[in-house]
Amino acid sequence: MLGVEEIEDWVGQDVFDSGGERVGKLQEVFYLTRTGEATFATLKSGLLGRHARVVPLAGASVGRDYVRLAYTGEQIESAGGEDAPETLGSEDALRIGGAYGVQIAPEDEFESAQVVRERIRASEEAHRRAEELAAEADRQAAEAQEARAASTDASREAQEKQERSERARAEADRARAEADRLAGP
Repeated sequence: MLGVEEIEDWVGQDVFDSGGERVGKLQEVFYLTRTGEATFATLKSGLLGRHARVVPLAGASVGRDYVRLAYTGEQIESAGGEDAPETLGSEDALRIGGAYGVQIAPEDEFESAQVVRERIRASEEAHRRAEELAAEADRQAAEAQEARAASTDASREAQEKQERSERARAEADRARAEADRLAGP
């Protein structure tokens, strides 16, 4: 079983059959969506890579700069499938798996490494954006707390000024009354 981390680095590398003969270059990998297992690969072969075929990765191994399949070149040739699909649907997977004796469940779904990479990139971008928004929310909360503290201080100051105003008004009233008393009748 080849996992995502193991096979992705070999895209573009030579692919060999079970006898060590080169059969093409690894172009794409298809993963079983249910498990994330690398299940099929697209090989490019021929002059200028004009031929592409999908082969199962069951029993495959990887070396420093190659992928070795568990099938002979003759098996790969006789399995057909010169027109490799861009996406791998259930019918294609069943047909290809059947040609190699690999059991594929009719309900199995597959996605390409490109789709997996794009989903991971989108997920990472969404996480980065979520972190930015969380930091902005924290900044806004701190500003709101500062505003509440300033508001509390301003409210306290306003209350104190109101009280001083009322004392001054009371003193003014007393001074008027005293002035009226001294002025006499």
